[in-house]
Parts: sequence; structure tokens; C-alpha cells
Amino acid sequence: MTKKIAKQDVDQFLTWLLEDHVVYAPARVANYVSFRPISSPDEVVWDCLVTREPPKDIFFPQTEVLFEYEQTDDGVSLRSTETVDKERIVWGIRPCDVRALLVQEAVFDTPDARDVYFVNKRANTTLIGIGCNEPLSTCFCTSVGGGPFDKEGLDLFLTDIGDAYLVEALTEKGEHLTKGAYFKLAAKADLKAAKEVEQAALERLPEAVDLATIREHLDEMIDHPFWDEVQATCIGCGVCTFLCPVCHCFDIVDEGTAACGQRVRNWDTCQYCIYSLEASGHNPRPTQRERVRQRLMHKFDYYMVNQGVIGCVGCGRCVQLCPVNLDIRQTLVQLEACE
Repeated sequence: MTKKIAKQDVDQFLTWLLEDHVVYAPARVANYVSFRPISSPDEVVWDCLVTREPPKDIFFPQTEVLFEYEQTDDGVSLRSTETVDKERIVWGIRPCDVRALLVQEAVFDTPDARDVYFVNKRANTTLIGIGCNEPLSTCFCTSVGGGPFDKEGLDLFLTDIGDAYLVEALTEKGEHLTKGAYFKLAAKADLKAAKEVEQAALERLPEAVDLATIREHLDEMIDHPFWDEVQATCIGCGVCTFLCPVCHCFDIVDEGTAACGQRVRNWDTCQYCIYSLEASGHNPRPTQRERVRQRLMHKFDYYMVNQGVIGCVGCGRCVQLCPVNLDIRQTLVQLEACE
């Protein structure tokens, strides 16, 4: 059953959610917008389509203590941090970032290897998404199988139809949230307005990049001089991976002494020279050429083989924020044209 909520009632709805949940929403941090826990609806930034930092930090923090240890008279005492103390809600997540979360689930939540830190956060989180009425010129979600109104993975989906949001409950979690007095039944005119908004958004997107044969093409280009051209521009800063909602490379370090300490997981990136350095001193990716190649091979080849999906959701953050203006869409088009 499709409902709607007037925009003038959204602040009250968020205030109600804050009573029993930790609510993450796009909020201003210094001079940019990122998903952060909010304490008031006034903190929400409504006009940001793509936050600078993806919401992956909510489930896979940039720095995360996995457990702490302490030597006592009775032996070694361990304290894990895997428990989630309070139900969480992510408000305003966009379809591309939800798709990225689904890709990460295929890595962190498998029958053979369940990452309890990720899994517990995911299980205790409700996702409220908002469609993208006006995709940016850097968005290319339709090139990688997504769309500005893709609902997969969400509990509640909102469509901006002017003075109200059309609300679709997609799971029991979402249905539970729409039982309040803030929600009214949607009229036929509301449904029509939502379809018109969606169609306009699709027409606004740039022409999709054809990736039908990208994996087969990459398999044949391991030693192609094309990679020399790309690496000549790339400076290996890692921005494209740290701000990617899909990338999940990490390092684990132990900090402390024999008496007490902690094990910490930190984001890492395949674009750093030390990332693949082996204990023997050998580095299978000794130059930026191999590291640039690894990023594209992983996203558009290895992911498809191992997970059955492309490791990119077309959010455009790497296009927006690359300091040397590398555009992954242009790179893919050029790559497909190589012989």
C-alpha cells in the first residue's frame, strides 16, 4: 500500500525516530556533506544528491576497534565490539549507495566468512532511501545496472513529488514505520506525479556507457600499453577508492603492549605501493601502472567472476573528486576501443 507524507510533517517524523534510534542522515561537516548521526532534524541537509563521503562508514568504519585485550591475574581478558547497542536508521540514502551496500554484503556476509562487525550493524539498521529527481552530470548508475529510482535493498523508499514524499514500504521494517499519523494514503495523482518525476530523471542522465563486453576485453589487456597512458596521469592518491561506496580493502593492526591493547581495522587502498608489498620484499604491483590496472580489473572483471555483479555503482564520486580529473567513464570507453 503506497502512502505519502507531507514535507511539513517530515521533521516531526524524524524527531519521533530519534526517540528510539540512532539516525544517520546527510549533514554538514566543515565545508562538505556526509552521513553522520544527527540529534535534530535541523541538521539534515536536504539539497545534497551525492554526499562527499559514502555512507559505507556506517557499516564498515574507516577505523574500527575489533576487540580489546588486557592481561589480568586470571589470564587474558577480551572485550569484543561486535554488539550493536541501539537500532539504527539511515535517512536519505540514495539508490547507488544502497547497491554498493548489497555488493559489500556479498563480501562480508557469506556462509564461509561472516564478518560479525558488518553483519550486526546491517541487521540492526533500517534503510530509508530517496530517489534522485535530478541526477548530476557525473552520475552513471544506469551504465552499471542501477537507476535513480532503484529500490532494491531498501526498507522504505521516498519519491519527492513537490510538497510531499510518496512513500513505499518494501519490508516489514519499512511497513512498521509508516503506521504513524504522519502518513496518508497516496492518491492516483500522487502516483502519476512520481512516474513523471522518475521519467524526467532518466532523461536527464547522460547516455549509458556500453559495458556488455568489458570483462572479456579486460582479460585480453593485461599487458596492453593502454595502462601506461592511464598511469601517466594518475598520482596514486587513493581518493577514488576511499570515496568509493563499494571499495572495502582494509588493514589490521595490533596496538598496545603485552599488558593491554586493541586490534584495529583501518581502510586501505590498492592504489598505495605498500598495499601489495610482501614480507619477502617482493611487490607484484611495483608501479602505478599495475595499481591502476588492478582497480579497473577488480571492479569490472574479478567482481563479475566472483560475485556476479560489477564492483561499481555509478555514484560519480571518483569523477567529481579526482584531483587530476580522471573520468572512469572515459577510461572505460577508451579501453573498449583498444585493439
